[in-house]
Amino acid sequence: MKRISLLLVLTLLVTTIGVGIVSANQPVAQKAAATRQDANRLVIGTTDDISSLDPAEAYSFHDWEILRNVSEGLLAYIPGSTECEARLATDFPVKSEDGLSYTFTLRDDAMFPDGTVLTPEIFSQWAMRSLTLQGSVYGLINLITTVAPGADPNTVVFTLSQPDDLFTIKICSMPALYPFQEGDLPMDTITNTPAALHGVGAYQLVSYTVGENATFQVNPNYYGDAPAYDEIDFTYYEDDAQLTLAVENGDIDMAWRSVTPTEVQRLADSEQLDVITLPGRINYLSFNVQKDPVSNLLVRRAFAKAIDRDEIIDRAIGGLATPIYSMVPPGFIGATESYLDLYDVRDLEGAIADLTEAGYSADNKLQLELWFPPERYGGWSADAMAIVKEQIEETGLVEITLQSQEWASYRPAATAGEYPFFFLGWFFDYPDADNYIAPFARSIDSVGLGINLNDPQMDSLIDAERTAVGTDGREEALAAVQDYYAEQVPTIPLLVGQDYMVWNVTRVTNVIIGAPLVLEYRLLQPVQ
Repeated sequence: MKRISLLLVLTLLVTTIGVGIVSANQPVAQKAAATRQDANRLVIGTTDDISSLDPAEAYSFHDWEILRNVSEGLLAYIPGSTECEARLATDFPVKSEDGLSYTFTLRDDAMFPDGTVLTPEIFSQWAMRSLTLQGSVYGLINLITTVAPGADPNTVVFTLSQPDDLFTIKICSMPALYPFQEGDLPMDTITNTPAALHGVGAYQLVSYTVGENATFQVNPNYYGDAPAYDEIDFTYYEDDAQLTLAVENGDIDMAWRSVTPTEVQRLADSEQLDVITLPGRINYLSFNVQKDPVSNLLVRRAFAKAIDRDEIIDRAIGGLATPIYSMVPPGFIGATESYLDLYDVRDLEGAIADLTEAGYSADNKLQLELWFPPERYGGWSADAMAIVKEQIEETGLVEITLQSQEWASYRPAATAGEYPFFFLGWFFDYPDADNYIAPFARSIDSVGLGINLNDPQMDSLIDAERTAVGTDGREEALAAVQDYYAEQVPTIPLLVGQDYMVWNVTRVTNVIIGAPLVLEYRLLQPVQ
């Protein structure tokens, strides 16, 4: 089948602790007897949580994973790869000469669990729903004006407002345009917690309780090979320590995002467990640039100078992360270290000078709350934020109050712009440097992440790097936008960590995960 290579060169290579390969389907010597004996049921544990299961609104890693397994897109990642292949489409799209339309031909055997065949009309209705409702993911798809059945049989035509050289990558990556069974979601309003979800994927989500469990069962009409597991259950844990203990004790078959980083090597040494280590999300501090006092550029620059990433990583995570000096992490084409160039590893004197110029003194300290989700990214987050507080307060001109909120409430508050200063993580929607810049800095997009930057010069620089996709000038254009981004400081990039998949080798095999961190449940196999 025809494939397309995505614009990504990872230097943070996917590695496996103790095994040396990513697809773990090899026999394991002297396998211990499993403590759970239901071979047709797989249990996965996670510290992630469901935020929204509406494709128009869902914009977090775990939500997308669920949508990807319950339904499918026209294109999708080849398992374990950053390349794309046709899924609901029979091949890659036909692009018009002016770059304003893309025509896909749908496969004719994709069906929903109730037996309804996916048609161009049904696909178009669901795609237009996300475009019309304009939820959190709208910034990723807002160049699409219409999706409609084509003149030729079984075709779907996307019409764009302007050419987008990243269009095919986006279609491959995100579930915002996926189709679902009639009645799953209202067509005229966003619904974050539908009762169930039935797409054209290998599984259907039949029930769930947010923060507790979720149950998936096979789609009997799936067009591909039947999955090995009749049922897959998710158990949600409050923190990484509980998840680590659960996989070690055999309470679950797999632990996925995220076990305690400092425990990974010990888990990998177990005869019953195996581990894949993958490049993970970036973590960063974010500003709502419309809120005082961080609306003052001098304040944002002072905070960027006061931060010491190495100290945060060493003290909070035991050194198990890499400092980053751009929102674009190492390994992506065009990545720079613009923050290092402007602010050095740390410049406390410069921070004090900026804060003084902004009007603050020992008798008139800047007062500010720093918000973070306590367990979303692991138990280390609280320690990291305490260190950030120390570092900024070392200027003698600032008093930081730490505030935490559970993820279900934190995410909507942060992205709605309620917090002036807050901590978040990011994993790419599509594997291109643009996705680490535009969502945070492009005027139409940054509103959705609570940053609210409205800067015509930034928009022009982003347009320039997008126009340069596939040309020799792309890296130069990306460097220019990263330099200006660092000057304006809408966020402070901190680190890129690692993600881990831990599984019981006596129970499950064929664990395939690549750099996009896509886990397809249909590929997992019980150990015979």
